Amino acid sequence: MTDPTRAALSRVAEFLAGLSDADVAALAKGRARLAVLPAAGAAPPDTEVDGGPAPGRTAAPDGADVERAHAALAAMARRDEGTAYLASWTSRELRALAARVGLRGVTGLRKTELVDRIVDRTIGFRLDSAAIRRR
Repeated sequence: MTDPTRAALSRVAEFLAGLSDADVAALAKGRARLAVLPAAGAAPPDTEVDGGPAPGRTAAPDGADVERAHAALAAMARRDEGTAYLASWTSRELRALAARVGLRGVTGLRKTELVDRIVDRTIGFRLDSAAIRRR
């Protein structure tokens, strides 16, 4: 195993040790998931390989990384977090993200409507599903 892999596994183990038994059980049963997000203030890793997007990534216009944004939204617990996260995005970048999350017919929407639809499709869908399961 390489040193970065060992370091990452060590950090994951530390994180898991701090979780409640219920959270660990939810992870083990597939009812919860872990997401990798850049640390606050961390510079984004290089996303280009040979002049194109890194394998498995879809680069949005103006350099926004829709895969990273999708993962970030998937890890957020509140709709207002997602709205704040997407507030600085351009309409063009939001349309690329909308395509990534499977939204159709967003071409004529205003920026605020795009943000609302993306947040509803990602964070809102998950929150609504969790609320239904608790009933």
